[in-house]
Amino acid sequence: MTFLFVFYATAPLTARFLAPLPSQDPELQERLARIVATLPACPPVTLHDHADPQANSVGLLRRWSRIYLTTGLLNSMSDEGMRGVLAHESTHIREHHILATFLYASAFAVSSQLLADDNFFFAALLLFLGLRRYSEYRADAGAVAVVGRETLLTTLRELARSYPSKAWHRWTSFANIYPTLPMRIRAIETGRKALL
Repeated sequence: MTFLFVFYATAPLTARFLAPLPSQDPELQERLARIVATLPACPPVTLHDHADPQANSVGLLRRWSRIYLTTGLLNSMSDEGMRGVLAHESTHIREHHILATFLYASAFAVSSQLLADDNFFFAALLLFLGLRRYSEYRADAGAVAVVGRETLLTTLRELARSYPSKAWHRWTSFANIYPTLPMRIRAIETGRKALL
């Protein structure tokens, strides 16, 4: 449990040292600043030089939370698409999803140790996967409230082009803590959130 607390609580600090170097590209920094300025109450955003398209929100409490982006993601997305990414990550922070994950993981670790029951472990693991997927859908819903449905659909479709998903991926997604991009797109289009 101590490890979990240190891992989650120090994530904003350690991410600064473990992530690649901050981007020094003035054009990308200016573009990102323009996008951030269009969003209400966006947490601090740090842009790092890295080819992989990635975005992550870190921090247990909103006051110390921040968003990390890579130049690979910024270069691969339109301004509208980036607004959806930032709105999604901001919702994770605003709705305390990282704190909820930490609390559940801590309770899971302690209970598994005390009970030493394989059935409990398996059920709690499935519940954890459900919680993480629910958090992703909630972050998408929060992004829709901020930037609108069409903007978030643009975001998800642009991400789907960067990360193409095969039809069979949905049936192996039970081993993944995140819903697939097609599942997230379908949830926005239909309002139905599938866990599998």
